[in-house]
Amino acid sequence: MTTRERIERVATRQFARYGFDGTSIRQIVAEARVTKPVLYYYFKDKRSLYLSLLEGAVAPLCDEVERIADGEWPPVKQMERIIVAFLRFYREKPNEFQLLHQAVERREREVQLIAQKYFRRIFLGVSRVLNEGVERKIFRSLHVPQTTFSVIAILVYYLTRAHIIEEVLGHKKASEALVETLHQHILGLLHA
Repeated sequence: MTTRERIERVATRQFARYGFDGTSIRQIVAEARVTKPVLYYYFKDKRSLYLSLLEGAVAPLCDEVERIADGEWPPVKQMERIIVAFLRFYREKPNEFQLLHQAVERREREVQLIAQKYFRRIFLGVSRVLNEGVERKIFRSLHVPQTTFSVIAILVYYLTRAHIIEEVLGHKKASEALVETLHQHILGLLHA
């Protein structure tokens, strides 16, 4: 692991846990075992480090959603693949997922930039898939922008509110079972 990668890994974990304001450069350099000048060699300041981490977290998911939406699969398969991409991102990059989620929840200033540059592309990719599905009468007639937000909201809710789901249903692992069938649930809501 390079020095830059070590700084990014530690900073991602710190920002995901404590947010931008709750994380200090001092904490990051101490845990990464580097000096401030080394960190500043790679990143201009704390804000540029944070924005770099946010972009690095969301860009691959955004690219994958666009690739799927531009693919030649039927809309049902595209939607299924998009859902799986979100689930894979959550499972394989939990700190990055948490970093993005916390930034959105805390309404941090950088979220506006991320929304304009990346979230909009995800929104448009999902919308294209839904629109094609409606046009081909595979999905029922629906308001595409609203449904796009609803699909994304369902995914985010299930992935960030496991503790609520488990309390409501009264047993541990309840959310895991629901997440395993989430793609079927969402597709069931969309089908004509």
